[in-house]
Amino acid sequence: MAQHWTHRGVGRLPPQPPRPGVIPLRPLWPRDILGGALTILGRYGGRLLGALLLGQLAGLLVLAAVAGAATLASLTRTAGSRVFVYTLLPATALFLLFGWALATALAAALLRPAVLGRPVTALGLLRAAGPRVPAVCGARLLALLAAAGPGAVALAAGLPPLAVLPLAPVAIWLGVLFALAPTAAGYEELGPVAALRRSARLVRGAWWRTLGITVPAGVLALSAAYAVQSRFGVLGSLLAPALLLTLPQPASGLLYMDRLLRREPALTPG
Repeated sequence: MAQHWTHRGVGRLPPQPPRPGVIPLRPLWPRDILGGALTILGRYGGRLLGALLLGQLAGLLVLAAVAGAATLASLTRTAGSRVFVYTLLPATALFLLFGWALATALAAALLRPAVLGRPVTALGLLRAAGPRVPAVCGARLLALLAAAGPGAVALAAGLPPLAVLPLAPVAIWLGVLFALAPTAAGYEELGPVAALRRSARLVRGAWWRTLGITVPAGVLALSAAYAVQSRFGVLGSLLAPALLLTLPQPASGLLYMDRLLRREPALTPG
């Protein structure tokens, strides 16, 4: 005897969540995050990289000016190494930190259009991300200090590396706990301290999940940067740092979006 369905909805597939952009608007699986990050790079990678290079151009000019001044100073003084240590080295470190913060701020600015499937331009990304770079930079510095600061202080005090080794698990735990702070500073326009608190709240209960997504994204970025540098020589040497800065950011951004969808859905795009 044939069986008849008598209850409404029985035998029907559940309604699929909307997907206007790179991810479905629901809590995400790891494959959704990594796949969505690759989709972002496919759709918006050129504009993201273009915005990063445009933003870094001003910093590159400043760095070149500092390098020129340091070179002239080293020609007129005998202590050329001091000029390098006290001028060029800090300027280069600040430039790299600025590039790191800019890449994170750009990825945070790209989150909403990417998730909603909206068009965006490199200049539009740069205009949206620019005002958030100081807060993103501050959040990244505070997260770095919280994770690596105790070990660095212990080494600077003269303790042997083996004595500092027990601090490594704490540093890793704090690094993952605050991994979403820079994105929070860019997406929610939070200050550095508030961004660290937001990251700790979002990562709580998902520490291993956060580690399991950020590490593969970082390994992918390192592999891609190495491949480009090896394949394209001098041009690759110029592009590799930009790739290293850009590639992990979409995965971190979508991981942040996943945590918002799970914990604070009112803050997700809509």
